[in-house]
Amino acid sequence: MINTQELRVGSYILVDNTIRKVCCIKNDASATQLSHIGFETNHSCEYEAASSERLTAVPISNELLRALGFTFHDYHKTWQHERPKKTFTIELNTEYSAVDFSHRTLVKHIQYLHLLQNLFYSVQQQELTLNAIRDTVLTN
Repeated sequence: MINTQELRVGSYILVDNTIRKVCCIKNDASATQLSHIGFETNHSCEYEAASSERLTAVPISNELLRALGFTFHDYHKTWQHERPKKTFTIELNTEYSAVDFSHRTLVKHIQYLHLLQNLFYSVQQQELTLNAIRDTVLTN
């Protein structure tokens, strides 16, 4: 189950092991408090209950970081994303923890893509987007 309070429109999730972008989050006003997540499929929005086993979070991996535009730097052993002109950059160590310029841990072990997207947006004020593997199926 994915915590809908961690998601935003534009977050990426896995739907049947395929990466999809969240296009809507609906919360039911009834006593059951069911949440539904809308995700993009073939230029439309399909909905699934947030508790569905079809929906899972996208785990962070080296391949995924490359597809997001991160580059691994051997000297500091960190993953770095291109820094916009008027803000800070995001760096991740080999354990996928966000680190500052002195390589001190700021956020420990970011496990999922949607959490990295939230951190990236809060620091860099721009969306972190996938291009290369967006519609591919992830295999374990």
